[in-house]
Amino acid sequence: MARVLLVDDDAPALELRKLILEREGHQVSIAADPTIARALFSELRPTHIVLDLRLPDLADGLSLIRAFRTASPSVQIIALCGWPLDLENTPESQMVNLVLTKPIRTAALVSALNTQST
Repeated sequence: MARVLLVDDDAPALELRKLILEREGHQVSIAADPTIARALFSELRPTHIVLDLRLPDLADGLSLIRAFRTASPSVQIIALCGWPLDLENTPESQMVNLVLTKPIRTAALVSALNTQST
């Protein structure tokens, strides 16, 4: 299964997604802000990132996408987005593997991660 880095500033959503993905057999680390996300990414070298785009600012999410993609061209990035237009016509839109629109359905996230892990 995948080594997943979950990045979200919504603590309850972060913990819930962590539990769900661990039950699916994934190894999951969590970050509640961009600074922690960058440190964990460097330390753990995840195979997959599930990233809330607004942390709470859009600039934070876009910056993380650029940093993660530059550091690891092969990392799979799933962006969680309440406003899909945030990514439209941006360079970062080409750097993510998948965009899931909020509210995120658990089955959709699990399916996306499982599909990209194989």
